[in-house]
Amino acid sequence: MEIFFTILIMTLVVSLSGVVTRVMPFQIPLPLMQIAIGALLAWPTFGLHVEFDPELFLVLFIPPLLFADGWKTPTREFLEHGREIFGLALALVVVTVVGIGFLIYWVVPGIPLIPAFALAAVLSPTDAVALSGIVGEGRIPKKSWAFCRAKR
Repeated sequence: MEIFFTILIMTLVVSLSGVVTRVMPFQIPLPLMQIAIGALLAWPTFGLHVEFDPELFLVLFIPPLLFADGWKTPTREFLEHGREIFGLALALVVVTVVGIGFLIYWVVPGIPLIPAFALAAVLSPTDAVALSGIVGEGRIPKKSWAFCRAKR
């Protein structure tokens, strides 16, 4: 019964976050509002604690998100700009891994350089789903948007 109420509360919070985002006098992206409300809800004094197996999360949530995003990727633009997309995918990930890796190595003195690069590699991939949720599809030029969506 506790799991049922937890899921019910989370569903209500997600629904209310959309309403709160529309009513606010200033604009804030919906995912950021949901993160903020989720952080408040998970505050230790409120007592809402969800134990969730990471492997279950990977199986239940990640594949549908990636499938939906891949389904929406325009095939013609992907094939037309394949070289640029591939170049950006390699260049941006390498630059991000090296840059963030050296930053981690500099900020955390006890971590060796290779594990710092490994941690940076985990943090470096861009997520088109998150990008579309935060920025929105209408605010980025069409060609840049095609590159960002196809570069995964």
